Amino acid sequence: MHLTRAQHVAAEELVELIASRVGTNRDIHPETAIAATARLAGSLLLRSFDVPLASCEPGSVLICETANNEGLLLIQIMAAYLAGSGIDLDEQKLGGRSSNATGGEAPRLEFLDTLSLLQDPALAIGARHRLNLVQTAQAAALAMAFFVKECAPQIGAETGFNAAAFGVVEGSKTVPPRASVPRQLLPSKKSRFKFW
Repeated sequence: MHLTRAQHVAAEELVELIASRVGTNRDIHPETAIAATARLAGSLLLRSFDVPLASCEPGSVLICETANNEGLLLIQIMAAYLAGSGIDLDEQKLGGRSSNATGGEAPRLEFLDTLSLLQDPALAIGARHRLNLVQTAQAAALAMAFFVKECAPQIGAETGFNAAAFGVVEGSKTVPPRASVPRQLLPSKKSRFKFW
């Protein structure tokens, strides 16, 4: 998959957003930064499915088949970035949560708190670069991959990858806090979903 120059610039801005909002003086907890970016990416993707989120309670879990398929693309973006950066992953250590046997800690922010901090400025970044929701989610996946790479020496690439993959799933299947989505970001397609 080829990401545009605008997506790369948006990803850089998303990295700065996460570093400034999730960290203290740009000092960040690795699993929290990774999970925050992944939750954001998944949430942006969920908004692209044209699910009537306004009628849902924030924090509710949704079953959305489209999320299963399209969420994988965000994880593939991360995997491609890591491979291109020379980060080798041990497949035996993949597939768990951030607090799995590879030694990772749980994120220090809850899901709704994370998105309350990040979603409005992230939506503004997407709108400023004339990206739609899917493209903005892909830019967030690139930012997520950057955090996994940068945090790999501290926590291990596999721990970061697992935290990111779990965060994407969590974000794409959990109703986010209310937000005012700029018109140009709004979805043009519909997908099937059901509440869980």
